[in-house]
Amino acid sequence: MLKNADAQTLMQDARTTHAEATRMSDAGDWRNAAEKGWLAATTATAALVWSITGVHQQTEDDISDDIRTLAYERGGQYNKLRTLYGFFTHNLLYETFYDGVYCEDIPDMIGEIADYIARAEQLAETGA
Repeated sequence: MLKNADAQTLMQDARTTHAEATRMSDAGDWRNAAEKGWLAATTATAALVWSITGVHQQTEDDISDDIRTLAYERGGQYNKLRTLYGFFTHNLLYETFYDGVYCEDIPDMIGEIADYIARAEQLAETGA
C-alpha cells in the first residue's frame, strides 16, 4: 500500500487498465491492446513519480522526464524501469498503435507490463 492514497488509486488504475489491455489482446484487438498496455505502464510510472517526488505529473512528457531523472539520481531498479518504459513507449505506442505495425510479441509485451507495474509499486512503497 502506498503512503499517498491518490498515488495508490493511480496504481490501481494501472492494474485495471492492464487487465483491459490483456482482454483486448486475448480478443485479437492488438492495436488497442497496445495502447492500453502503454497507458497502464504510463499510469504506474506516474504513480511511482507521485509517491517519490510528491508531484502529480499528468503529461507523458513530464512523466518521462521524471522517470529519467529518478533513474539518473537513483540508478538500479529505476534505471531498469526507465529502460522498459522507453521500450513500451516505442514499441506499443508508436510502432503498434500509431503506425499499425503488428509484431508477434505484442501479447508478451502486454504481459510484461504486469511485472512492470509490480516493480513500480514496490519502489513506490519502499521509496528505495
